[in-house]
Amino acid sequence: MSALQSISNAMEQLSDNQRKTICAYSSKEMTPNSRILWSSGTTWRGIRVEAHHFDEVETAPFQTEDHGVVMHLSTPALVELRTDDQRDHRRRVPGDLAILPATAIRQVRSRDPHDVLVVTMSQEAVAHCALEAGDGTELDLVPRAHYRDAQLEHICWALKAEAECNYISGRLYGESLALAMSIHLLRQVSTRHSSMTKKGGIAPRLLRQVIDYIESNLDTPLRMASLAGICGLSEYRFAHNFKSATGVPPYQFVIRTRLQRATQMLQQTNLSILEIACAVGCQSVSRFNSLFKREVGTTPSVYRALCR
Repeated sequence: MSALQSISNAMEQLSDNQRKTICAYSSKEMTPNSRILWSSGTTWRGIRVEAHHFDEVETAPFQTEDHGVVMHLSTPALVELRTDDQRDHRRRVPGDLAILPATAIRQVRSRDPHDVLVVTMSQEAVAHCALEAGDGTELDLVPRAHYRDAQLEHICWALKAEAECNYISGRLYGESLALAMSIHLLRQVSTRHSSMTKKGGIAPRLLRQVIDYIESNLDTPLRMASLAGICGLSEYRFAHNFKSATGVPPYQFVIRTRLQRATQMLQQTNLSILEIACAVGCQSVSRFNSLFKREVGTTPSVYRALCR
């Protein structure tokens, strides 16, 4: 059984009240025909991504504790979505989005079978991002019953792809996408336009400490908060300043460093593929093989054979 299937089976055992707290598109008033296809669970801090299938759906008005972004995935379906004073009734197509702030009252109705991607983010995480990235003024998200945005859609597809390939890029990648989504929402659909100022940098000494920490902890699930804490910066500031200093985002730097270590070990040691996978932070051989082939173009076993 795959990891995604295991998560899906576990989610099916949740009560209605538990489902409501997990997903901004769900409530205990949801029709029984809905089901969660898979969930990222607690893989990424501050964000949860789920795929839902609805044979039909009709909810009473409800609110949730988390902010939500919903993207239509499947063939066109006629969906009515009410949120605060907005009512949208249209045939939704893949890539159609809805922005659902935690405070918004929403109601959903559709008789057509359809799949959606549901991304939920905690109010605390988004509010902290707004304060750290802006001028210190709190920003509130504005509901959008129907929304088209190429960049936001791209982030949603990337989150979906990462979950469906068993998180081969590591937790840092998902958390980076979550941060990018929060910043984009605050720039585009908040109560006022935010400049999201980008100032400051990373001192060479601190940058060296971050890189040393990454290289010394490749066998662990590196997190954005840990790396930012070394520099005494918020996650937003750190991600921006790190990219300015190195030319790549933190998650890409970590993937590159993991693969550099892996190729060295494949060339210079007789360790098994499993031992090398664990040494560079991959939790399974299959995940390591997928990441290695995606980035290098061949499998670790073939790479080792070609080098000897």
